[in-house]
Amino acid sequence: MGELLGVMAAIMFGTSHFFNGVLSRRIPAMSVAVYSQAGGAVFFLGWALSIFWTQGELEPMGDQDFGWAVLSGVGAGIGVAALYEGMRKHNISLVVPVTSIVSVAAPFILSITLLGEPLQLHTAAAGMMLLPAIWLLSRPNKQAPDPQGPRPTPESRRNVFASLYGLIAGAGYAAQLFALSQITSTAPAEPLLTGQLVSLLPLLALAWVRAAPLRIKKTTLQAAVVGLAAALAMAFYLYATRHALLGPVMIAIALYPAIPVLLALLVLKERLSRLQALGLGIAAIIVPVVSLAN
Repeated sequence: MGELLGVMAAIMFGTSHFFNGVLSRRIPAMSVAVYSQAGGAVFFLGWALSIFWTQGELEPMGDQDFGWAVLSGVGAGIGVAALYEGMRKHNISLVVPVTSIVSVAAPFILSITLLGEPLQLHTAAAGMMLLPAIWLLSRPNKQAPDPQGPRPTPESRRNVFASLYGLIAGAGYAAQLFALSQITSTAPAEPLLTGQLVSLLPLLALAWVRAAPLRIKKTTLQAAVVGLAAALAMAFYLYATRHALLGPVMIAIALYPAIPVLLALLVLKERLSRLQALGLGIAAIIVPVVSLAN
């Protein structure tokens, strides 16, 4: 059950990231980020109000859950800002896989080192496969030999910056995903709403610094709708961690870059180098490898 919820969360994460990445090429990335997170906040607010309407009260949020909610919000704010800015400037098929691998690897390691979850051989092998996948995905397309020797090319520099955006976004999402997995409230609408509102603070600050327009229009409303799907993915993920160990759930979440990458290849006609395709292939077989151990 937990792995299935993790896969459903991965599908919704991947789809929402792709569509918001496309929107980030039409309007400022910070505008997309703010409205997407605001849309998620509306979803969690509606959830909380529905609980209050049916039960007459909300379960009190303890200090520990509040701390994890704040950490998840800070991580989400950093992750969303870096991811959407990266997708605006660089290939979605490169930024998203690097983000995913980093965001999955860190909670996966923490589940073993801090939570003491068992580590099996197949799971360890899958974890080790994440490292070459990151390296291959960050490789530039093959260039003709330079008679003056190897020199940095504009494309190689773009790939380096794309990978950097992915690393920053991945670190932010890793903090968010690990924090969410530690929330213990039986009805987590309030902690999720708290985290979502906290994530808006750094995004609004960045939008102000960059003078990003926040006027309501068709594209920003589209970002808000996509944010609803991302919020639902977070809810699926949180409940997945309650029905399975965090390690296997994180590996299931690692499926999500396949969706935006596939959509980027089919819809946006982006192209991968052979090394990047190999890195994506390695990432794609990680889930079956872990399934053997679970």
